[in-house]
Amino acid sequence: MQQKGKCLALGAGAIGKSVSGYIFTQLGFDFRYAEIDDAVISDINRRGGYDLYTAVSGDQIKKQEIRGICAARVEDAQTAEFAAEADFIVTAVGAANLAAAAASIAGWVRRRSGQKRLAILLFENGSGLRELVEGELRRQLGSLPAWLSVSHASIERISKKVVREDGRIDGVSEEFIPPILTRRELADTQLVLHTEYFELADDVNRYYYHKLYLNNIGHAVLAYLGSKKGYATTLEAVADDEIQDVLFAVWDAAGEMVRLKYGFDEQEIDEYFAGRLQCYKNAALADPLARLARSPMRKLGRHERIIGAAELCHGYGISLEAFAPVLYCAVNYFSFQDEESIRLAILKERKGVEAVLREVCGLDPESELFRQLLQGYIEQSYRHI
Repeated sequence: MQQKGKCLALGAGAIGKSVSGYIFTQLGFDFRYAEIDDAVISDINRRGGYDLYTAVSGDQIKKQEIRGICAARVEDAQTAEFAAEADFIVTAVGAANLAAAAASIAGWVRRRSGQKRLAILLFENGSGLRELVEGELRRQLGSLPAWLSVSHASIERISKKVVREDGRIDGVSEEFIPPILTRRELADTQLVLHTEYFELADDVNRYYYHKLYLNNIGHAVLAYLGSKKGYATTLEAVADDEIQDVLFAVWDAAGEMVRLKYGFDEQEIDEYFAGRLQCYKNAALADPLARLARSPMRKLGRHERIIGAAELCHGYGISLEAFAPVLYCAVNYFSFQDEESIRLAILKERKGVEAVLREVCGLDPESELFRQLLQGYIEQSYRHI
């Protein structure tokens, strides 16, 4: 296959393998990873790639060998040399690490000669991430070159990494779902020709909030209620009838809100829920609840999956009753391995749940939203005594 260009991917984790690596190797790019984990780098270079396992219908697994690629540390000279000639730089490092990634990208941009087009693709879920990266690049470079663009994606594909006993690090994911990218920044790139791998939209945030308030809130229900009951994985949690009832109630409320606010039709939302439920029940995609529950203070933030959805539902006159169980279990989530859960427990113990709603969730104590969520929390507390 004739190579179509060069792509450097920052991050060879679950999304880095199931989305970045999968897409650009299928398209025939000269593809490389920049990583900070030496074990990941060594494994990719030893095997010339990795294996990607896709969970298809039922419990069937499809294996695909991704080969002909290599990896190096982010700070290595060979990474900088490749980045200086790349057509695309893709990040899948997590929103918290994007500022550091942008600083590395700025250093690579300085090495480029001429005005060769460079598109930076952010395969990260979050809001305001393109602005964050562009701001850091401007700070480092003074201004953004006309030949450089930053495009934010909404990533839907559920993925996880699997570390084998022999040290192999592979990816496991659901069937491929194209990332959704901003149309304006990519209209002059070859990606517009590959609609089987990319979907271009004018408003990516619309799809991001669709995912946040439907899939991520589903994960929150499984993670926090499942942890409360002592379960270890999503597979165990979703099999619990009581948890499933809460999940459906939250989905009913959030689904109606997403339909009203973002313009998705009811059938589309119902089909989405059916697909998510199928993934949650797939043993190959079972996710540790500790991973989904971690950083509860961030996930209880004003514009995050629980409070953000509840506030928007309140604005549309949708009952908040369904949110009470997940709010209660999230506020009371505790793990000695999770610093935020420890800080949350200390805050609640010292100042009460009102302080959590005020300081963590960012709610006005005088608001009706605050009153309703507090009342729902108190009612739940009696059920869990």
